Amino acid sequence: MIRIVKTLAIVLVLALISGAGIAQQVAKLLPEKSSITISGTSNVHDWEEEVKTFNVNLTLNFQDNKITEIHNVDLICNSASIVSDYSLMTSKTLDALRAEKHPEIVFNMITIEKLTTQDHNFSGVLTGNLSMAGVTKRVRVEFTGSNGSNIITIKGSKQINMADYNIDPPTAMLGALKTGENVVISFTLQFQIS
Repeated sequence: MIRIVKTLAIVLVLALISGAGIAQQVAKLLPEKSSITISGTSNVHDWEEEVKTFNVNLTLNFQDNKITEIHNVDLICNSASIVSDYSLMTSKTLDALRAEKHPEIVFNMITIEKLTTQDHNFSGVLTGNLSMAGVTKRVRVEFTGSNGSNIITIKGSKQINMADYNIDPPTAMLGALKTGENVVISFTLQFQIS
C-alpha cells in the first residue's frame, strides 16, 4: 500500500512539473482593431465590401509565452452589416445572401493542423464548417499570426465559390454588370489576452 501511495505521489508531482507554464486562455476580440473584407471581380471593375459587425471566440493554450494549441474558433458575422461604397452593390449582396432569412454567416472550427510557432510568430490551417445563405460546407483556412504584449494578431484569407452556397453572383444595371462567382474573404483579427 505504501508503494502505491508513493508511486501515485511521484506521478502527481511529475504531472504538475510537466504542466507548469501551460495556461489556457480565452482571447477577447478587439473589434476596433479587426476587419473582415470580401472582395471580388466583375466585368466592369473589381469590388470590395466590409463586414461591419462580427464576433470571434478564440480559446488557446500558452506555454512559455508561446501558443501551443488552439482549442476553439467560432466566428459569427451579421449578414446585414456587409456594406460597399456603393449602396446598389450593398443591396444586391444582401439579396444574394438572402440576409433576411439567413441573418448570420458562421464559421465553427473542427480541427487545426500544422500549427507551428517560432519566436512570437505562428501559423497553421483551420478546418471547420462555414455556413452562408442556409448552406454549410467544410472549408480549410490558412492563417498566420503574431503574439506579443498580451496582444494576438491573426491574418488570413479564403477564396469561396458563391455557387457552392447556392448564391447567385450579384448583377446590376439590368445585367450589364456581372460579378464573378469567386470571392475572397480576408481577415485581420486582433485579440487581447488578460
